[in-house]
Amino acid sequence: MAATSYFELRTPRDMLEKARRELTRLVANFDIDNVFNFFVTAWHIQDSILKTNAVPQSKVEAFVKDTDIQYARDLCDKGKHLNLTKRPDPSTDMYFGNATPGTAVPGEAIAGSGGKWALRSENGVVPVDELAERVLTKWDRLFAEHKL
Repeated sequence: MAATSYFELRTPRDMLEKARRELTRLVANFDIDNVFNFFVTAWHIQDSILKTNAVPQSKVEAFVKDTDIQYARDLCDKGKHLNLTKRPDPSTDMYFGNATPGTAVPGEAIAGSGGKWALRSENGVVPVDELAERVLTKWDRLFAEHKL
Protein backbone atom coordinates (compact mmCIF):
# COMPACT_ATOMS: atom_id res chain seq x y z
CA MET A 1 0.00 0.00 0.00
CA ALA A 2 1.31 3.46 -0.89
CA ALA A 3 2.16 5.83 1.94
CA THR A 4 -0.52 8.38 2.72
CA SER A 5 0.66 11.77 1.57
CA TYR A 6 -0.33 15.34 1.01
CA PHE A 7 1.31 16.11 -2.31
CA GLU A 8 4.92 15.08 -1.55
CA LEU A 9 4.76 15.38 2.24
CA ARG A 10 4.84 11.72 3.26
CA THR A 11 7.24 11.50 6.18
CA PRO A 12 8.38 13.50 9.19
CA ARG A 13 11.61 14.20 7.24
CA ASP A 14 9.54 15.73 4.44
CA MET A 15 7.94 18.10 6.97
CA LEU A 16 11.32 18.97 8.48
CA GLU A 17 12.69 19.78 5.03
CA LYS A 18 9.62 21.91 4.31
CA ALA A 19 10.33 23.84 7.53
CA ARG A 20 13.94 24.27 6.38
CA ARG A 21 12.71 25.75 3.07
CA GLU A 22 10.32 28.02 4.97
CA LEU A 23 13.20 29.22 7.16
CA THR A 24 15.31 29.96 4.07
CA ARG A 25 12.46 32.09 2.73
CA LEU A 26 12.00 33.80 6.11
CA VAL A 27 15.69 34.72 6.30
CA ALA A 28 15.72 36.00 2.70
CA ASN A 29 12.48 37.96 3.05
CA PHE A 30 11.33 38.65 6.60
CA ASP A 31 7.62 39.20 6.08
CA ILE A 32 4.47 37.97 7.77
CA ASP A 33 3.74 35.29 5.16
CA ASN A 34 7.13 33.66 5.65
CA VAL A 35 6.98 33.99 9.44
CA PHE A 36 3.50 32.44 9.53
CA ASN A 37 4.41 29.64 7.10
CA PHE A 38 7.54 28.71 9.05
CA PHE A 39 5.84 28.47 12.45
CA VAL A 40 2.80 26.58 11.13
CA THR A 41 5.08 24.05 9.45
CA ALA A 42 7.51 23.83 12.39
CA TRP A 43 4.77 23.17 14.92
CA HIS A 44 3.07 20.54 12.77
CA ILE A 45 6.22 18.43 12.36
CA GLN A 46 5.14 16.77 15.61
CA ASP A 47 1.84 15.70 14.01
CA SER A 48 3.73 13.89 11.27
CA ILE A 49 6.00 12.18 13.80
CA LEU A 50 3.05 11.05 15.91
CA LYS A 51 0.99 9.91 12.92
CA THR A 52 3.83 7.71 11.66
CA ASN A 53 4.90 6.46 15.12
CA ALA A 54 8.45 7.47 14.20
CA VAL A 55 9.22 8.48 17.80
CA PRO A 56 7.49 7.27 20.96
CA GLN A 57 4.62 9.56 21.92
CA SER A 58 6.12 10.17 25.37
CA LYS A 59 9.33 11.50 23.77
CA VAL A 60 7.37 13.83 21.48
CA GLU A 61 5.26 15.06 24.39
CA ALA A 62 8.41 15.82 26.38
CA PHE A 63 10.02 17.54 23.38
CA VAL A 64 7.09 19.87 22.72
CA LYS A 65 7.27 21.12 26.33
CA ASP A 66 10.47 22.96 25.39
CA THR A 67 9.92 26.72 25.69
CA ASP A 68 11.00 27.50 22.11
CA ILE A 69 8.76 24.77 20.69
CA GLN A 70 5.86 26.12 22.77
CA TYR A 71 6.57 29.59 21.38
CA ALA A 72 6.39 28.06 17.88
CA ARG A 73 3.04 26.53 18.80
CA ASP A 74 1.81 29.86 20.13
CA LEU A 75 2.85 31.76 16.98
CA CYS A 76 1.23 29.07 14.83
CA ASP A 77 -2.02 29.09 16.79
CA LYS A 78 -2.15 32.86 17.20
CA GLY A 79 -1.60 33.31 13.47
CA LYS A 80 -4.50 30.98 12.70
CA HIS A 81 -6.92 31.98 15.48
CA LEU A 82 -5.85 35.60 16.24
CA ASN A 83 -5.70 35.08 19.99
CA LEU A 84 -5.07 32.31 22.46
CA THR A 85 -7.65 31.44 25.08
CA LYS A 86 -6.19 28.35 26.79
CA ARG A 87 -2.68 29.73 27.39
CA PRO A 88 -1.17 33.15 28.01
CA ASP A 89 -1.67 35.16 24.82
CA PRO A 90 1.72 36.50 23.65
CA SER A 91 2.09 39.70 21.67
CA THR A 92 4.57 40.68 18.99
CA ASP A 93 6.48 43.92 18.61
CA MET A 94 8.29 45.24 15.56
CA TYR A 95 11.80 46.63 15.91
CA PHE A 96 14.17 48.19 13.40
CA GLY A 97 17.88 48.04 12.66
CA ASN A 98 19.95 47.85 15.81
CA ALA A 99 17.05 48.57 18.15
CA THR A 100 16.71 46.21 21.07
CA PRO A 101 13.83 43.76 20.55
CA GLY A 102 10.91 44.76 22.70
CA THR A 103 11.63 48.50 22.51
CA ALA A 104 9.46 49.19 19.47
CA VAL A 105 7.33 52.29 19.44
CA PRO A 106 3.67 51.48 18.69
CA GLY A 107 2.65 52.73 15.25
CA GLU A 108 6.26 52.95 14.08
CA ALA A 109 6.03 49.92 11.80
CA ILE A 110 5.51 50.78 8.15
CA ALA A 111 4.88 48.14 5.48
CA GLY A 112 8.12 47.27 3.73
CA SER A 113 10.15 49.16 6.33
CA GLY A 114 12.56 46.32 6.98
CA GLY A 115 11.45 45.85 10.56
CA LYS A 116 11.52 42.52 12.37
CA TRP A 117 9.19 41.07 14.96
CA ALA A 118 9.91 39.96 18.47
CA LEU A 119 7.66 37.72 20.53
CA ARG A 120 6.74 39.19 23.90
CA SER A 121 5.61 36.59 26.41
CA GLU A 122 5.44 36.22 30.16
CA ASN A 123 9.05 34.93 29.95
CA GLY A 124 10.50 37.92 28.10
CA VAL A 125 11.16 39.07 24.54
CA VAL A 126 12.51 36.83 21.77
CA PRO A 127 13.40 37.97 18.23
CA VAL A 128 11.24 35.85 15.93
CA ASP A 129 14.02 35.18 13.40
CA GLU A 130 16.32 33.88 16.17
CA LEU A 131 13.48 31.78 17.56
CA ALA A 132 12.90 30.21 14.13
CA GLU A 133 16.57 29.21 13.87
CA ARG A 134 16.52 27.68 17.36
CA VAL A 135 13.30 25.76 16.68
CA LEU A 136 14.73 24.21 13.53
CA THR A 137 17.96 23.31 15.34
CA LYS A 138 15.96 21.55 18.06
CA TRP A 139 13.97 19.59 15.49
CA ASP A 140 17.26 18.61 13.80
CA ARG A 141 18.56 17.28 17.12
CA LEU A 142 15.41 15.24 17.75
CA PHE A 143 15.62 13.76 14.25
CA ALA A 144 19.31 12.88 14.75
CA GLU A 145 18.63 11.35 18.16
CA HIS A 146 15.92 9.09 16.72
CA LYS A 147 17.65 8.49 13.37
CA LEU A 148 14.79 9.94 11.32
